[in-house]
Amino acid sequence: MALTTSTVAPFRFQIKLLDSQIFPLHSGSCLLLSPNKHRQTMIKCSAKVTGFEQFGDPSKLKMRVVDFGEKLWQTFPEPVKEFPWKKAEDIMLQRLLFLGKEALKWSLIILFAFSSLSDILLSISKNKELLIPVGLFIGCVVSDIFKETSKELFPSASAKEGGLKLNLVAIGVFFVFVKSVAAYLAVGGKVLFSHVGNGGLLQVLWAWRKIQEEGDSDIPSLVENPE
Repeated sequence: MALTTSTVAPFRFQIKLLDSQIFPLHSGSCLLLSPNKHRQTMIKCSAKVTGFEQFGDPSKLKMRVVDFGEKLWQTFPEPVKEFPWKKAEDIMLQRLLFLGKEALKWSLIILFAFSSLSDILLSISKNKELLIPVGLFIGCVVSDIFKETSKELFPSASAKEGGLKLNLVAIGVFFVFVKSVAAYLAVGGKVLFSHVGNGGLLQVLWAWRKIQEEGDSDIPSLVENPE
């Protein structure tokens, strides 16, 4: 009895039959068995199937995928075909970006609130309460000076919402640096510069909030009336 090749993908295999057990071995062999179970004849053979060779060509595979996609698209009902998928995708991406910005903003606000509370408690514990309003006032004034200076130096960028936000981010980074430096100063300098940083960041957050309120009206609605 001989095992013949069939229409399967080209592969190599060995079959060893002994005591009614089949063991898959190396690919690429066909086993001829005689009626005598103690005698085995092994020959090498290969199977070629033209049905799968065509997928070796990337262009043919791509054409088949495109044809399958077109046929699948034809099976959908007309309301599904007429739905503005591209427009819905753009709106969804804008919404996801907006939600990501909101999540980042509130995370930074919460972190800033805890940091400010820690600075206030430190000032009270060191009997430096008078430095709290002084530092906050200095920070707010310096932040306003930086903002107005950036508008004068970069008028074209400041006229755009994105450019103004970038300026506020740069100012905020500066005051974060001030708070970081304050951690290495003496008690008096630490308390003062910590609240200077807090005042500057408060002013940045206030300006950012005003810009955000103006930009919320530009976000397209998820539901729009068809033209």
